[in-house]
Amino acid sequence: MSSEDFDAVGSIDIGPGTIDPRDFQQRASSVELDHYVAVLLLEATSEATDHKPLYEESFVLLTAESEDEAAEKAKECGKQQETSYQNENHETVTWKLKQIVEVKPLEDATFDDGSELYSRFFRNYDAYRSVEPLTEEDA
Repeated sequence: MSSEDFDAVGSIDIGPGTIDPRDFQQRASSVELDHYVAVLLLEATSEATDHKPLYEESFVLLTAESEDEAAEKAKECGKQQETSYQNENHETVTWKLKQIVEVKPLEDATFDDGSELYSRFFRNYDAYRSVEPLTEEDA
């Protein structure tokens, strides 16, 4: 059947509902999605008097039609990571999205060994070095 045949047929009456054959045609205008990486920054707060600031930097893979759509998806993803719970001392710990640091298209979306997912440039090495991973004593 050609597309003209589908247009001529219209809807098929099958009782309480109908099926339009055009719904099953392959969409010629399908858009290819690009891959993006988003860097999210989350912050944990607590009602504990001795609470030290705790942050999580999260790298999230996204697919989107545009960088704007990827940024929206990054925000949604960060909001989904927000949570509150009681720790072992019965203190409320709350994780909130603090910032979308960056959303970048992936240059190489092959995902082979050595594929670069994210990079950034900076000038202040001392500031970079000051961001140290947590140790078991810190957790």
